[in-house]
Amino acid sequence: MRFRWAQALHTATVEVARQVVGLIVKIAILAGTRPEVVKLAPVRAALAAAPGIEPVWISTEQQGALNAQALETFGIEPEFRLDPPSPERTLGGRFAQIMDRLDDVLGRLQPQLVLVQGDTSTTAAGAMAGFARRIPIGHIEAGLRTFDLEQPFPEEGWRCVVGQLADLHFAPTDAAVRNLLRGGVSQHRIHMTGNTGIDAVRLSGARVTPAPLTDGLRRVLVTVHRRENWGPELEQVLAALLLLRDRVSDIEIVFAAHANPALRGRVDAALTGQARIRIVEPLDYLGFLSHLKSATLVLSDSGGVQEEGPVLGVPVLVLRETTERAEAVEAGVARLVGTRTEDVLAAATELLTDEPERMQMVRAISPFGDGFAAERIADIVSRWSPTKATGGEQIRSAV
Repeated sequence: MRFRWAQALHTATVEVARQVVGLIVKIAILAGTRPEVVKLAPVRAALAAAPGIEPVWISTEQQGALNAQALETFGIEPEFRLDPPSPERTLGGRFAQIMDRLDDVLGRLQPQLVLVQGDTSTTAAGAMAGFARRIPIGHIEAGLRTFDLEQPFPEEGWRCVVGQLADLHFAPTDAAVRNLLRGGVSQHRIHMTGNTGIDAVRLSGARVTPAPLTDGLRRVLVTVHRRENWGPELEQVLAALLLLRDRVSDIEIVFAAHANPALRGRVDAALTGQARIRIVEPLDYLGFLSHLKSATLVLSDSGGVQEEGPVLGVPVLVLRETTERAEAVEAGVARLVGTRTEDVLAAATELLTDEPERMQMVRAISPFGDGFAAERIADIVSRWSPTKATGGEQIRSAV
């Protein structure tokens, strides 16, 4: 009974706020990692332009320096900046710290809607904190699935949890919509908007120019950071890069380092001082796009790169065994190659020595939207009234 009264009060609050002149609807935007900042910055801008809506940015500081770097790039000063989770804690311990601090600030802020993005600890902790406070949740980039809780870990688990708690699901593609329906989400809660990461690329526009090449060498850009690649997989990829350098004489391999010190030490040990291989410090968003724009090929386990590469016409070799962004593979602008040395070497060599084959992947198309997802999200939010339908029909049909 108390839950129904609380939900009714929230519904009344939002509806009255939109009818009373001068009363502002507060929308909490939760972010703590660079990808979240990149993909939520366009949403913040679109919401700020909508009448009667006040976006409130809450930074969990999950990624520390990378998060700060992205906030500066997009000119965002958070209304709330929380204490960062302790690096000495376990994954679960950091998650608990983030959730506890979000619970406190949401209790004080009392927003009408909480927006989370993607599949980070901030995403899941924010959704759970909002749910516990009986505040409706909107999930941006909803419906991505590999249907394997180990790949990627913990991201697949986090987004599945949020999928059960969210009131609004902003799905980037048809496939994401189908995944949500398959999981029992009511159709009226799902909105296909495109991916806001494409908005960020579009809005960057003239600020991004190709980074100069080194001595006319073709650039092969590499990033590795996923938890499932922290083990022997990383050594296999590094071995493939050395062999690729020896096999193709007109390339420079640029390895964009990650801030994780455990990964950085192993990358430095294998690649420092190697001819035609350059390790660069963690790039800010615009710097990374500049390097990507000048690349002939990119090898990465990043989800964002699978979205950004096709927009910029750069073929992507995905260093994973599975991907929640199969749309890029199906469109022919990305290939899933895994991390085995021989597989990475073969796929990269083929594209670097067979230009017609590589050009088949150079299409400058986006399977993930047209770059106006944030405007659609803002429009949906501005017209939305919270409900708590059970979605029983969809659940029964999915089962």
